[in-house]
Amino acid sequence: MSETGFSTWFVKRRGSMAAKHILDHATKVLDTAIDLDKAISWLQESRNENALASIKALYLDEKAASSIEVTLFEDLSKGELEPKQREALMRLVLRMDDISQNTKQAGLNLELIAQSKKQVPKEFWNMYKDLSKRFVAQTGALRSAIEAFGQSDDDVLKRREEVKNIEQQIDDAYFYLRKKLILSSSGPLALLVLMDVLTWVESASDRAKDAADMLYILVMANR
Repeated sequence: MSETGFSTWFVKRRGSMAAKHILDHATKVLDTAIDLDKAISWLQESRNENALASIKALYLDEKAASSIEVTLFEDLSKGELEPKQREALMRLVLRMDDISQNTKQAGLNLELIAQSKKQVPKEFWNMYKDLSKRFVAQTGALRSAIEAFGQSDDDVLKRREEVKNIEQQIDDAYFYLRKKLILSSSGPLALLVLMDVLTWVESASDRAKDAADMLYILVMANR
């Protein structure tokens, strides 16, 4: 199958189980980012039980994403796709799943804070809320890019640029927040956990950019 044939294959099969599962997977990955954002919002208000409920939802959505990943690999192992195209889509799915796994790790650390009821300055929660809001926007743009794949190359490329730009914003926020944490006089245990949350979100954002770059490669190869 040619590169052009691959694009045609995906367009024709947008209603297939494989295409449906790819979008379902992206949706569940986005859901984990939204769950994390909600948990941070609750922690901003010192409503730890509500935060724990959002973190529990995050775990369930991450598990659902992993389950869809397994199904997707089964779907993609069948059919007339050439090995190169099959590998490209599988790598895309793996990067997407990495996002939800890293988000789960951030959630695990937030859970420690919520359960221990460690005091975190409001200033930090405000900055973390800004970070999680950007992360939701980034994963939302990535999902939109996947939805546009096989329909509008221009939309895919536009959303990819959004993902890249937000990744840079999150990188900048990472270094700013890291400096603030290091210079803070807050309790060392809370700061250590907050640093881990920051690291996992930044890593998840990097994986989102990787996934968007893979979509870019697929689109440009079909032109």
